[in-house]
Amino acid sequence: MPKSKLQPSKTSKPSKPSKPSKPSKPSKPSKIPKLSKIPKLLKSLKIPKLSKIPKLLKSLKIPKLLKLLKLPHTNSTPKPSGWRRVLRIALVLAALAAIYTLYLQKTPAIEPLTKNQQKVFLSTVPVVSKTNRLIIPKIGVDSEIFSGNASVLNKGSWHRFPDRGDPDSGGNFILAAHRYVAQWTPQRTVKQSVLYNINEMNLGDSILIDWKGKRTVYIVKEKKRANPNDPSLELSTSSAQLTLYTCSLKGVNDGREVIIATPQKI
Repeated sequence: MPKSKLQPSKTSKPSKPSKPSKPSKPSKPSKIPKLSKIPKLLKSLKIPKLSKIPKLLKSLKIPKLLKLLKLPHTNSTPKPSGWRRVLRIALVLAALAAIYTLYLQKTPAIEPLTKNQQKVFLSTVPVVSKTNRLIIPKIGVDSEIFSGNASVLNKGSWHRFPDRGDPDSGGNFILAAHRYVAQWTPQRTVKQSVLYNINEMNLGDSILIDWKGKRTVYIVKEKKRANPNDPSLELSTSSAQLTLYTCSLKGVNDGREVIIATPQKI
């Protein structure tokens, strides 16, 4: 019997051997730009300049970051020039002077003394002084009386026109004194502002005059305001009286505060 030759079936075809996969090409290393090209590269990335960063952040509405980015400018801030420093010091000194002046203006002001306080005040005054003196217990005045010109007002009270009257001879005994004089110290201001509180005087109040070793008590009969150049204040009178006056707190040209008193009858 003849041997049969093995024939491959038509249906099953032998699979072709798979082609070996080509090895993958190694990736080329990225090119590192040269140093000279870095600025151009940064420009191409459109990175904002440092000076524009605050504006950029502001547009993003990030206030906290803005505060962090704000650097102190102490070194860059120019110091005030010499004349500005002098001007500042002058303004401070002027303000202090104004405050001190206001304080001095209030220094002589006192409340009217009560009857008991007046007794205490009179206990500090000699019973009859050897010098001529004006004493007003209600407002705490104890001022020496001088004759002469207006310069004596810096020392006390001024006896004007001695020929027109005094406690001994009668007539119109005219006394003037400063209302307010600012001095360097409160004590000197009080001393020279003799009649600062004349506005506290009322009808019936007493005024004491020590004159040539004798004390005369005057009682306030009239209180008024007069023009600065009113001549009637210093006219001679047939009856004995005390005319006491000073300028207003607004100054010499504003007017006069006037007290007229008569001797107390014993």
